[in-house]
Parts: sequence; C-alpha cells; structure tokens
Amino acid sequence: MNQVPMMQPIYPVQAPNYALPQQPNYNAVKIDIHNPSVGGMTPCQPQYQPQYAPVNAPIYNYPQAPIYCPCPQPADNQVATAPVYNPAPVQYPQAPVQYPQAPVQYPTAAPGGQTNINYPPQPVPVQTPTAQVPQPQVSNPPVIEQPKPVEPAIDLNGFISRLANPDFEGQAAAMEEIADIVNKQPEKAPELVDKQVFKALNDIIAFDSSKVEGPSQKQIEIRQKLVNGEKVSKEDEDLANAYSPKEMAERNKSYALFSIALLDKVYAQEVKKLSNDTVPLTDLPSAVNVVNQLKDNPNPMVRESAIEALSYIQDPEYKKDLTTLFTVAKNDQDASVAKAAQSALDKLDKMA
Repeated sequence: MNQVPMMQPIYPVQAPNYALPQQPNYNAVKIDIHNPSVGGMTPCQPQYQPQYAPVNAPIYNYPQAPIYCPCPQPADNQVATAPVYNPAPVQYPQAPVQYPQAPVQYPTAAPGGQTNINYPPQPVPVQTPTAQVPQPQVSNPPVIEQPKPVEPAIDLNGFISRLANPDFEGQAAAMEEIADIVNKQPEKAPELVDKQVFKALNDIIAFDSSKVEGPSQKQIEIRQKLVNGEKVSKEDEDLANAYSPKEMAERNKSYALFSIALLDKVYAQEVKKLSNDTVPLTDLPSAVNVVNQLKDNPNPMVRESAIEALSYIQDPEYKKDLTTLFTVAKNDQDASVAKAAQSALDKLDKMA
C-alpha cells in the first residue's frame, strides 16, 4: 500500500478537449514481460482524459481517490522495485476527562421576594454532601477491677490491745485464743509473730504482782482443808477456787511464757521453710526472757512453766543448750520444778 496524500480542495475547472486515441491492439505477441504495456501504453500513463461539461454546482469537500502510479517506471535496464512502505503512526484522539460539577441553583426572585426578570440570577452554591467516614466502633474497654486489699485473717491490733489491757481475765482470754489458733488454724499463726505481740507478752511476765491483792485468809484456810481431804460446802469450795488478782497476774505470767514458746516455734518453722536454716535458741524472739524466768523467778509455778515452754520448742539443734538448762533446774529446791526438769531431760534423751 502507498501513502494516501492529504485531501486537497477541488475547484471547478474547464476540462480540456482530448482526441480519443486509437483502439489498442491486444496482441499477445507484443506483450513485454519486462516492460509490460497494453496497446503501446504503460499502465501508469493515462490514455485519454474525458471531456467534462462545466460544473456550476458546488463540489462538496470529500476525499477523492487520487490517480497515482502504484509501480513507478524503472530506468532503462533496471528492474522495478516495490516502494518502501512506511506507515504513518496512527494517533487516537484522547477523550477529555470530565469531572462532575456540583449543580448550581439560581434564585428565581429578587431580594425581598419580588420577582424581577431584570434581576441577574446569582449562583447559589450547593453544598455537596461529604462522604461520611465510618468511625470505628470501639467497644467499651474492659473494666479492670482494682485488687482489693488483702484483709488480715487475724485482728492483730485487737490481740495487742487485749494483751496490754490491765484486766487479767481479758489477758488470759487473749492468750488462750493464741494457743487455739496455733493448734487449730496453723495457716493463720504466722500473723501473730509480731514484735508488738511479744512486747505485750513480756510486759505481762514483768508485771509486779506484789502490789495487787492476794488471796484472803479465809480462802487460804479453805484451801488447806481441801488439801487435807476435809469436806467443805459448795460455797466454800467455790471461794477457794476463785483466783485473787495477784494469783491471776501470776497465772498470766505462766500463760505468757507458754504463748511465747508457741510463737517461737512458728517463727522457727517459717524461717526453716524459707531458708532451710535453723534459728539459734538465743535468737528466737523473747526466748532469752523465758530462760531468765527459769533461773530467777521466785514463783515456783512460773519456773515450772518456763521449763514446759522450753521443752515445747525443743529441736535437735537446741539439744545441747536445753540439756544444760534442765540439768540445772533438776536441782531446784521446789519439788514440782525439779520433777518438771527431769521429765524434760527424758524427752531430750529420746530425741534423735
């Protein structure tokens, strides 16, 4: 294919007069394969031009097929070659991108509500609704409950207050409760191992009972009768068994010694559980005070209670120290104290 030339405008022209050529001779003998011709004419040369009458009508501008030579005449002794086809690049029209315009609304009335055809319409901007961006739905955050303070299982301040109270019966009741917790609720017992508790117990032991009232003379006489096996009335028996304030103070000293022994054993067990170590006897809370009562307290009942307290906290690690203490106590002038010391030594001998 050959390139199509650009369209040229066609104007009305006067066609020239051409004489008709002679009828060609179609003789196959005259056909030249190297330079073919029909009737002595090359295919690309026009044989004649027809006569056209003058055209007065307007000629529309539409593409006409031009007369062209598809195969140019070669020079003498040259072989015709086909024209090189170089097609022109096709350009496609680009459609303009149209963006949607917000519609403009015009007012139909002049200010004040009067219709006025001369009033130039003023464009009213139309607010294009903006796209609503969905907000992420946030669920209510979980409510984190603050940990409640752990309340102690034991009212420690209550214990300390009752132990420090000068009421002897109240002191005794508090110490009996300590023994009950250690024996029946051992998981709560470590809460009682407190410095203020030991201080209150030591204050009970150090109390000077000589300044309080002792048993009356009548009580002493009735008790002597009971020791001798004599019969007494129910009223006298109740009077003989009633404790005087001095006797209650001394009794509470014995209770306090035993309470210290209970709490010292709890303390030693907790230390061994945490560090696998044995606390020396003299390092146990208030243990030294118990030993001092065994040596120096004038009341035989208190010395005997000290032996029982030390025997309760015995441990293989304490065997040597306790043997020394009980051997000395075995020679006590009071028979009940000596007997208690001998029993404690027997228990140590059975210990591995």
